[in-house]
Amino acid sequence: MVCWEFSASAHTASLTRVDAQLTTNSLTLTFQLNQPDLLQFLNARTNDAVVQMTEAEVRTLAPRIAEYVQTRVHFALDTNPPVRGVLSNWPPSPIVLTREDRPGEVVPAPLPLTLRWDIPATAKEMELSFSLFNTVGFAALFEVLFHRGKDIPPVLQLVQSRQAMVIDLTAFQEDTRGAEAVPGPPGKGGAAPAPVRGNTAWQLVELGFTHILPKGLDHILFVLGLFLLSPKLKPLLWQVTAFTLAHSLTLALAVLGIFALPGRVVEPLIALSIAVVAIENLFRSGVSPWRWVAVFGFGLIHGLGFAGVLSEVGLPREQIGVALLSFNIGVELGQLAVIAIAFAATKWCADRAWYGPWVRRPACLLIALAGVVWTVERLMQ
Repeated sequence: MVCWEFSASAHTASLTRVDAQLTTNSLTLTFQLNQPDLLQFLNARTNDAVVQMTEAEVRTLAPRIAEYVQTRVHFALDTNPPVRGVLSNWPPSPIVLTREDRPGEVVPAPLPLTLRWDIPATAKEMELSFSLFNTVGFAALFEVLFHRGKDIPPVLQLVQSRQAMVIDLTAFQEDTRGAEAVPGPPGKGGAAPAPVRGNTAWQLVELGFTHILPKGLDHILFVLGLFLLSPKLKPLLWQVTAFTLAHSLTLALAVLGIFALPGRVVEPLIALSIAVVAIENLFRSGVSPWRWVAVFGFGLIHGLGFAGVLSEVGLPREQIGVALLSFNIGVELGQLAVIAIAFAATKWCADRAWYGPWVRRPACLLIALAGVVWTVERLMQ
């Protein structure tokens, strides 16, 4: 039997992966479901600090989890209406709930769930899309990596939640006929899989933008903290420039695998940076040398946070340069959008005598409070 294999992943609050296998007569998807995401989306726990399920919970929630996945994976053929995948090996046996990523660091293990669809010989086109974890606050992005055989660079497609992948099955069958030794994706003459539509660079720009606005509340508050130091443009530009240079540096270092810190270290530091910037605003009204140094240092930390998003996408090494540039452009556009909105909202009152005590100071206090609360919460997780 000729088969074509590819892998996919979705970036949510953490990471859910999908391994897929397409043959000339079937499609099989094996989801590696993230336990914290499942608990949140199924509203199975009131204590958000607990992110690992028990074996009893897995067995109790198994029907709900299966229903959740089956109803949020769209599979359709040109010859048939959309159908649900056939479930297998669920709940998994044995149930493995933890894994050790690094020595001494035990984390919740993903739960595998497999769906399968038959593909009749008369089908000419297949459509596939995912809408798992598709709510406000979750950046659902699926990565599809098409493997074209040994020593041949894979082809990457990034697919947003609900964005359809349309695969030409006729072209796939033609390309794989007699090619059992070297399987490959659909496409004429071993070229990139044209039937799958997408624009990776643009999607990475969009991923960077949405990671700031509207989904990156912590990054939004940090940028607002920079803005609230002074309503004048020059001090803001100095701060944003220092922040941009710093986070661009660590983003590149982390994605290239040169330097990185675990999320349990980065996330509390990001929250702390929000509190520090907002608190300093309460005692200063201008940019000091300390402020530039602090913002640059905090930018280094935020860059490691941004890298968590891009690293989970798992880009092939030959595409990292374009990915870094595209994602960074999206981040910068998101930051500029936040600043533009802040300028527009405060322009009419920034010169009023009551702006400081009644707008700027209360806003800084609220941002500082949020930063302190998040720091404590993330340290306790």
